[in-house]
Amino acid sequence: MPILDGLVLPRGWRISPRLLAAWPIDGEHSLELWPTALTADGRLRWRYRLSRKSRTVFTASDVSSAVGAMLTTEELIRTARTVLAFLTLCVGDTDAEYFDTYTRAQIAWRDRFAEELSIYAMDDVCGYCGAEHLSPGCPTRPLKA
Repeated sequence: MPILDGLVLPRGWRISPRLLAAWPIDGEHSLELWPTALTADGRLRWRYRLSRKSRTVFTASDVSSAVGAMLTTEELIRTARTVLAFLTLCVGDTDAEYFDTYTRAQIAWRDRFAEELSIYAMDDVCGYCGAEHLSPGCPTRPLKA
């Protein structure tokens, strides 16, 4: 079980070459996460990088945890699911303006992969095995919610 700065990574996760927590979502996609700061109101500010075949698709630091959230395995999973849920939004899921800042490459990625990957962020269905538990880190056993 990999440990990163005292944080036990979920089963199936790894430490990336950048020495960050990495969720290998499927055979082609990986999501790296790391807390970058604490906001004035006590939220963890997260930076993330979604890549496909080691090429960056999205990178940003526009996600924060709830006020008072602690850096735990469960918070890492919650943040990963939140980030993936936003990155896998498709046309019709939200206002069209949401995609105004997307590059052509990001739009092409969205149109080809977002819907398929969105199952890994769902609350009630595991994207790996189809059982009723969270996807992050599943490969062989359920995780706590």
